[in-house]
Amino acid sequence: MRRTLCTLLPVGAGRMRCRAVRLRGILLSCLLCVLLSGCKVPLYSGLGEQEANEMLGKLLEYNIDATKQTGEANQVTLLVDEAQFGQAVDLLQKLGLPRPHYETIGKVFTGDGLVTSPMQEWARFNFALSQELSSMVSSIPGVISAEVRVANPRKETPFDEAQPPSASVLALVKRDAITAELVPQIKQLVAYGIENIEYDRVGVVVSPVDPPARPAVELVTFGGVVMQRGSVTRALFLLGAIALLGVALGAAGGFVAENYLKTRGKKAA
Repeated sequence: MRRTLCTLLPVGAGRMRCRAVRLRGILLSCLLCVLLSGCKVPLYSGLGEQEANEMLGKLLEYNIDATKQTGEANQVTLLVDEAQFGQAVDLLQKLGLPRPHYETIGKVFTGDGLVTSPMQEWARFNFALSQELSSMVSSIPGVISAEVRVANPRKETPFDEAQPPSASVLALVKRDAITAELVPQIKQLVAYGIENIEYDRVGVVVSPVDPPARPAVELVTFGGVVMQRGSVTRALFLLGAIALLGVALGAAGGFVAENYLKTRGKKAA
């Protein structure tokens, strides 16, 4: 017959103390399992406060259990329930979040100490101009993201004939935000941002994007309380934690009471 360490101890307080320690270990293991069942995993990190709030608001709007955590240098991390991780990624992609980060002319032309050719400087300028125009177009209400490409040929010699510049724009726009004035507004904005470009040489392609379907709120009854189905797991987690805590406190209280009675009995004898 297999014998444990507790059975080798003499009957009395020593054996009871050993059993109490074993019971505490079992309860802590069970409580740890319950806690892990409700844990969250990082979804995005290194976000700014405003960007994180926008993403968090959309996740909560679509009934995804999410929270945020601020770390060093005020960098925010979004956390979601592990069971909803894939759903959260798919939702944010459809909403165009997090939004693209565009470079500015100041960042592109930071002093790196390297000597560049006039052609390289011209290419860097056109890239920076495209980035800033993309940022402006994407800030129009209803535009999810935008990409602007500027074709601005450079004269190789002073005697070459200058070619007129042109620009192309691809904009992903919410379907309900597409109006008759949207394309002219984009063309005018881009035309005013490029030197010597004609309005008709700005091409705009608008791609409509349908918003993700909102999940139907399914209500269930749990313990006589009406709640959303997604909240049942959290309710079970809380009830399990409370029950385990009650069992642990009861076991500890019984152990203390038994030792107290035995000690009192010995003193009376």
